[in-house]
Amino acid sequence: MDFLRAAAHTLGVNLNDNQQTQFEHYGALIEVRSKQFNLTGLKTWEKIREELFIRSLRILSPAGGNVPTPEWFAGKRVIDIGTGAGIPGIVLKIALPELHITLVDSNQKRAKFVSEVVNALELDNTKVINRRAEELAQQIDHREQYDLVLARAVARLNELAELTIPFANIGGTVILPKSRGSEQEVKEAAAAAEILGAAPAITLQVNKPGNSPPDDMVYWMKISATPDKFPRRNGIPHQSPIKSPEDKSA
Repeated sequence: MDFLRAAAHTLGVNLNDNQQTQFEHYGALIEVRSKQFNLTGLKTWEKIREELFIRSLRILSPAGGNVPTPEWFAGKRVIDIGTGAGIPGIVLKIALPELHITLVDSNQKRAKFVSEVVNALELDNTKVINRRAEELAQQIDHREQYDLVLARAVARLNELAELTIPFANIGGTVILPKSRGSEQEVKEAAAAAEILGAAPAITLQVNKPGNSPPDDMVYWMKISATPDKFPRRNGIPHQSPIKSPEDKSA
């Protein structure tokens, strides 16, 4: 736990004994369940700690001056789309217990696992939803209701725009960790983000904490309401990502 505690400390997060125990328990659950079904390809505590936990904490990095600090996150209403094993949502919830967080995954087994983790770690103000993002974003209780929208390793940005931006309230922010070299993806998604109500993306390189390769943090701020027709039906954002207004297939 020393590595994880030190990584959090560099971001201004001081993990207490209970939080450290929660991370240990969470890692153990991931290890056990990964042997039972395809939860993650990371099978050891060291890999889980580095690639899932510490790398997720990079979302809190203050590098560059414009990246949100942990204090900026406090009390925010957050939704994690395609949470999988609870990444990054549960990691951020353990680190910042004041978060109000909704964890969404369309896969029933993964959603069941995340619910198991939430109950085992006794995480309050945490909801798990087994639903497709396209459907959920059309519901009044979720559409444009979140201060922060997260998604990690879910899809390319031109698809993610339609799966995330509709959830953000006006003034809210979508934060998407991507591997370095995301410039082309950001360019491809620019028209979709604008149509969906976001300002042009801000991309910052984040390489700490941890020993993993650097990440790009892509930020979309919501500045206007998403048109009612978005997101489209299940699977359409993947099959036919939004293009420029001149393209009639958008």
